[in-house]
Amino acid sequence: MTRLMEAALYLARGCGLFALARALTADRLRILCYHGVALDDESEFQPMLFMRAATFADRLDRLLRTGHPVLPLGEALDRLRQGTLPRAAVVITIDDGWYGTLREMAPALADRALPATLYLATYYVEKQTQVFNVAAAYALWQARSRTLDLAAVDPGLGGRCDLSDPASRSLALDALRKWADGLESASERQALLERLYGVLGLDVERVRRQRMFTFMSPAEAATLPAQGVDLQLHTHRHRFPGRDPAALADEIESNRASLGRVAAGPFRHLCYPSGEYDREAFPQLAALGIASATTTLPGMNDSETSPLELRRFLDSETCSAIRFEAEVSGFLELVRRAFGRIRATR
Repeated sequence: MTRLMEAALYLARGCGLFALARALTADRLRILCYHGVALDDESEFQPMLFMRAATFADRLDRLLRTGHPVLPLGEALDRLRQGTLPRAAVVITIDDGWYGTLREMAPALADRALPATLYLATYYVEKQTQVFNVAAAYALWQARSRTLDLAAVDPGLGGRCDLSDPASRSLALDALRKWADGLESASERQALLERLYGVLGLDVERVRRQRMFTFMSPAEAATLPAQGVDLQLHTHRHRFPGRDPAALADEIESNRASLGRVAAGPFRHLCYPSGEYDREAFPQLAALGIASATTTLPGMNDSETSPLELRRFLDSETCSAIRFEAEVSGFLELVRRAFGRIRATR
């Protein structure tokens, strides 16, 4: 966001427009979305995915200072449907299941007695290896002053990539991802990842020791409900095969079975992985017992919003504090709607 835009937001807040927007959108449900918390320099590497722990704590404190009631997801959706939602209510959701969520986010929430929902993708919870795509991208970013010979990582790969060039770095990552997708097991992908780190001269032990790019373990996930974090569905392998009913059912039921080994459930709320979904799959999701599903579409939710197409605000390290307040107050929601109406009339 430009400095001019931020200045405009500060002016709007000072003129009372945030308070007015909150009043005008008081009956709408705000759903916040978070991902991981940085354990080292991940917030510099992918600030949209990893947030500094201090930033997350500040967000929670701002919600408390501005008087936004924070509700559990299930209760909020019930009250939205019944018309009994508290004014300007908020739900906090967290995607994926990174170890940093357990180490940093859960204690921050518990210290403030705030509930949250964690949509847990269970494959990497069970396997306890690094998430290949993210850990490989981090390696290429760390070594961005070097040239990579892909054949040195695996004889099946080929080509030299100048990692200082973002486009070349992206091509290298695509080649590694496609090769990894063809491997049969998580352990084989982990071995490929370790060879990549070795070829680039990076300290894979540091990454492993700090548990960067890994999910929490089943035993660790089992401690979260007692801290006020409700575990819900994010598919097992973090994919949404919406046009393949059998594969979709397998993703949901495998995810549900894995969650059932660490928490009591019920598991009725889903987050679409990477925001990918298909409306044609809505009847199947309902048949699978899915009561709600969140997207990555921006905006707020009212009584007319489909429970299988809930909107969220994706907070991140790239979002300034004033923009966060503008989103939660509803000011930017009203601005977007106004511009949408202007475009429609044109």
